[in-house]
Amino acid sequence: MPDQYETRDLRESDIPALATIADDTLFPGEMLGEMVAPALAGESEDVWRVVTRGGAPVGFAMAQPEPMTDRTWNLRAIAVSPELHGGGAGSVLLSAMEGAMSARLIVIDTTQLPEQDRARQFYTARGYTHVSTIPEFFGAGEDKVTFVKFVDEARR
Repeated sequence: MPDQYETRDLRESDIPALATIADDTLFPGEMLGEMVAPALAGESEDVWRVVTRGGAPVGFAMAQPEPMTDRTWNLRAIAVSPELHGGGAGSVLLSAMEGAMSARLIVIDTTQLPEQDRARQFYTARGYTHVSTIPEFFGAGEDKVTFVKFVDEARR
């Protein structure tokens, strides 16, 4: 099934479809346009990738290099249309992101909340290691759970 998905750089025309996905999964979709503007203008090092099915955007991911580190990148967002969860789109997208970053180390943060159980399992199944939990980092009752993966030298 994953061969039905393709990835590419984000385009401005993707924003409406991806805003709906953001609304359904991560954050208010209205924030997306402002978030992607620097990358679309070539004013940031952020990496944005879109996963498509039949040419239509069905998910997105974004990563930023961590300042003052040796090729450490933080995967800030990854989202796929909820109806496609478990169908391979997220795996294709994550793999594309790993290849698009000039990373030595990739960091992913999430929470311990039950609605993030599937995300934590997803990261673990793809070779990411849980390295820390910071209690109440995001607010009362919401811990920061951090995963990391060292990227193979040959992939750079």
